[in-house]
Amino acid sequence: MNKILPLFVLCLGLVACDGHIQTTSGAEYLEKYKKVPAGSVATGKNASIEDQIRKVAAVEPTLKFPARIGLARIDNGRLSAMPGEEVTAWDKVKGKLGKGFGELVPLNPMVADMVSQSVKANSDIKSLGVMDKIRLGAARQHLDAVLIYEVYSKSGSESNFLSIADLTIIGGFILPSRALNAEGFANAMLIDVVQGYPYGTVDVIVDKEEVYSSSWGSRNKETDLANSVKTKAAIKLSEEAERMFQKLRLELAEKRAKK
Repeated sequence: MNKILPLFVLCLGLVACDGHIQTTSGAEYLEKYKKVPAGSVATGKNASIEDQIRKVAAVEPTLKFPARIGLARIDNGRLSAMPGEEVTAWDKVKGKLGKGFGELVPLNPMVADMVSQSVKANSDIKSLGVMDKIRLGAARQHLDAVLIYEVYSKSGSESNFLSIADLTIIGGFILPSRALNAEGFANAMLIDVVQGYPYGTVDVIVDKEEVYSSSWGSRNKETDLANSVKTKAAIKLSEEAERMFQKLRLELAEKRAKK
């Protein structure tokens, strides 16, 4: 009973922050369809959607702790450096998770750009999306997984906040009731660098009260206020990501203990 209560409280926290984790096995998933015809036997560009689905599903949760977890920040659709306040927030998360968790390593945008340019120069690939660049940079830094997080501010924008899914890389679903008082938004996805396995997602909203309670009397320009909102969203996200990491680590350990 003593072990169940903390886990129950942890799950409640995760529900409140709209976080989800995944530890399912691709092999077990596909086993259910082992006797089901795969449709086409063609490969490459001629493969059917059924073949592609099976190929996409064939990934496994290989993450083990302690691990090297990368942090990749996206702003305005591009990989960006982390402001000092966000670096401090992630350092706090690392400290709370303890040595058994491993490291939180900021992904270096220069490394990602360098590797991406090299890949394009030595292959038939003509262009790379930001997600591809992040995975390439993370691979060069020998990271086991990378938490890709995106920040958005409504400050200074005339666009409808509900259209955020059209403006973001990771995307996210925001209920209209939550979006009405929202000034900022941040969401994140933890993926395996090599496989692209999605271990977890989390998103947060920064409302008007959270922004203006600490910005009252500020002479910040519109751009400065927008950046401030993004940082507030990122810091709030880091706190929720900590809970996601805790639950993921526990669930992965439990699954391996059963084998």
